[in-house]
Formats: sequence, C-alpha cells, structure tokens
Amino acid sequence: MRGHFSRRAFLGGAAAAAASSGLSRKAGASTQTVISWYPGLLGSNFKEAFLDTYPDKSSCRVADSWDNPRFTQMQANRNNPTIDVATFIDVLLPLVTRSGLVERLNSLEIPNLNDVDPAVRAWNDFAVPVTYGSWGILYNSARISKPVRSWKDLLRDDLRGRVSHPNITYNSSIYSLDALSRLSGGSLQNPEAGMKAIRQIRVGGPGLWDQESIAVGWVKTEEIWATPYFSGTVLALMKDKDVPPLKFVVPEEGAYYVPMSVTKVANSPNPDGARRFINHMLALGPQEMWTRIGRSRPVNRKAEVPQEVAESVPLVGDLRKIDWDYYARERGNIVNQWNSIVNR
Repeated sequence: MRGHFSRRAFLGGAAAAAASSGLSRKAGASTQTVISWYPGLLGSNFKEAFLDTYPDKSSCRVADSWDNPRFTQMQANRNNPTIDVATFIDVLLPLVTRSGLVERLNSLEIPNLNDVDPAVRAWNDFAVPVTYGSWGILYNSARISKPVRSWKDLLRDDLRGRVSHPNITYNSSIYSLDALSRLSGGSLQNPEAGMKAIRQIRVGGPGLWDQESIAVGWVKTEEIWATPYFSGTVLALMKDKDVPPLKFVVPEEGAYYVPMSVTKVANSPNPDGARRFINHMLALGPQEMWTRIGRSRPVNRKAEVPQEVAESVPLVGDLRKIDWDYYARERGNIVNQWNSIVNR
C-alpha cells in the first residue's frame, strides 16, 4: 500500500527541515548525507516515507545493512566515520549509546524532538525512536477455529506441530522468550521455563526460524499456523493475496514494545546534514506517511494513527518492555542456556 499525506503536513515538515538547515555547513564537511538503515521491504518503506519526502533527498545516499554489521562497521571506522545517520532496534542500544560512536540529540538542533511523545524518549536521547510496533502472535484464521488470545495458546494441543518460534539468532526471539517464561513465573532473568516451552515448540513442529523469509514461507505453505511475529509485518502480509487469511493478536498478557530508533553518528562527515535529516524523519508529514506504509505507530504526537495500527499496537505505556541492559550483560549466558535447552 502506498502512503499519502496532506500538503499541510508536508509543508510543515519541509519548513521544519528548512529551519534546522539554517546551521551553516562546516568548512570541509561533506555535502552528502549517508544514511544506514535496513535492506528489503523495511528499507524500501523507510525510503518511501522518509527519504522520498525529503526536500534535499538528492544529497543523500543509503547504505543498507542490518544492525549487527552496521554497528561493527561503526566500531571499525571509529576514527574516520563513513556514515552520518544510523538506525537500530533496542537490542543493541545499550552498547550503541555507551560506545562514544553516537551523539546526543537535542531540540535546539532538531526542533521536531519537541513533538516526540515523551513516553518513547529514552537512552538519554543518544537514540530516539522514529516509530514503534508490537511483538505479538500471528495466526492462520482459516486453520485455527478457536481464536488465539494468549501466549500460552502457542502450546495448545490442537496447534501441536503447527507452531514455530524464532531462534536465538533472531533478536526478537527475546520478547517471546520473556513472555513464555512469565507463564510459569519466570522472566528473561529466569528463562528456563520459557526455553523448555520453546523446545517443545521446536521438536513438535518444523523447527525454529532465524530468517523472516523462512517464517513467511512456512506461513504461506501452511506448514505453520502460528508464530510470534512483528505487528507491522503481519498487517502487510494480511494484504498479500498469496498468503492464507491471517490475524495478529495482542495477547491478553500483553504484547512487547518494538521501537526502531535513529542515531546521529559522532564526528560524522556531514553532521549538519544528519541533523536536518533526523529532524525531517520526526516531522508530521513523514511520520503520517510512515504509519500508513510501515503500519507501525508514529512517535510524533500530532500524527494521526490508522485504525488497524492502533488496534495492533497499543500505546507505549500499555506494552511490555525488555530490560536490554540486562540482556547486554548476560547475552552470552542466555545464548549458552538456550543452546543447552532449546537446541540440544
């Protein structure tokens, strides 16, 4: 689905971008703004909502990659950065925001920060969300007659053999690990019960997936009927005529907060261009276009939210959150425990 937005909203975003562009370019600074975000459909949606609407888009270049290789590249180029703007999901932000590789954002240089919902601003503004969705459950409504309502429904007898789950190599697996652990009084800090539940899912069905293409393939062929998944992707799949009838569930215990954040690389080649572009990403027009294209919530408080997005993504205060600082400290132990229980 292609997005559209009002001339009023676009002009407001363009005016804000122009206002922040009043900063003069430093002598010797690059005139090109290099932006690193995601490949595939997600990157295409980012481009349509944020880059194609940018008045100075001809000065920008996209270098797409996933979060881990992007951060590795930033570390390797610490003394000579090659990108200006970088996006991340929360799993790496404890490392990114303390690395010295990103610069704190402020509303004097990025005025549209003032319109960002305070409830989503975290990480001391070294990273600021541009959107957020939810991690809940996808299910095939043609094959499953009794609606899925709870995380525990992934373990139902009538679904045995038709459920999958992401493997630990897929970062979002941590959300549903926490959810399944909590069913037995555990949590990410005490995940053994959740790992046993995921092992039950693994051995009872086709296995675990570590790439979205695998999950989508199994959904299309109906090898699986249910799996934890990201809200925006499910809403997009629901429009695909080659996919069986699907529903997305916000489980009764709660779905999980999945933001996508933007950072300004410290000592980047074009710092002023980076700030102007980030300001544009947070402006009303691009935010409203994004929520229609990406089917996730905007962070700009003035932006309208389509009904299907509002129903699949509760407000940030109503979503569960992961302690990513804890995960960053204990990641090695959690991965080892997962491999000894889930993948043995």
